Amino acid sequence: MQKKICSIVIVVLSMVLCSGAVVAQGTPVMLGAGQELRIDLPLQPGRSYEISMDVRTELPDAAAVMTLCLIGENNQVLETWEAKTVLPETGEWAILGFSHVPLPQKSGRWELVVTADQEGRYYWQNLRVLRSYNESQETIAYWNDKLSSQGEFYTGLVVDARHLDVRRGISPRIYSENGQLIYGGVLASQDLVQERGVVGYGSELTPELLQRLEVDPDYPYAKPLVVEAIGVADAAQTGVYISNEDTQRVLEAMAQYDFFARYAVIFLIN
Repeated sequence: MQKKICSIVIVVLSMVLCSGAVVAQGTPVMLGAGQELRIDLPLQPGRSYEISMDVRTELPDAAAVMTLCLIGENNQVLETWEAKTVLPETGEWAILGFSHVPLPQKSGRWELVVTADQEGRYYWQNLRVLRSYNESQETIAYWNDKLSSQGEFYTGLVVDARHLDVRRGISPRIYSENGQLIYGGVLASQDLVQERGVVGYGSELTPELLQRLEVDPDYPYAKPLVVEAIGVADAAQTGVYISNEDTQRVLEAMAQYDFFARYAVIFLIN
């Protein structure tokens, strides 16, 4: 599956690193001929970032270069990433930087170095340092945070009806002992009903069957709430009754995570 990069701002740095006030045209800095702008960045190893700033100059045919350096012990440069932008001769702003930098799992400090191929006065503004995630990473981060803050929760319902004469059906329903409709998949589209069904069927709770209860394809967390059917609910023998006690357990679990909305329901039948 193709991954899409999306960004979440974690820090935006605004600094005066050279003499002179920050004015509308940006912060002036002399670059080229060994003159550089250096900025330490608080980056975390193993993460991905988007790093950029706005740069301009009135020098003709000038190009600015941004280098991200991983500095180890004794100021040894361990790794570098480089981006180069040719600046407009009109003095308009141009973006210099990286759209996506996956950092290695190495210790050290991170330094951003900006220089140019021509000596002279340049201006910079709006240094942006953003965490970037692909869809899979974002999904993993979301569910990790949810489990960490909320604790474990049920991700689906398993109804054990193997002791009853329950049959497969297109629209099986679950009722409470008092006859209250608990689940019927009535809002499911016709395509879902035909291709996936509003419940999954099996004689055993296999790993393959449990995949129906996973919260996301990229995050295989599944915790089934298992209840026992106490009776067959209709003439077609596709629906079941569950006890009032189990009905309350289902409703309490639904308050934490609405697994019925995902049709995360399994019937175990013979």
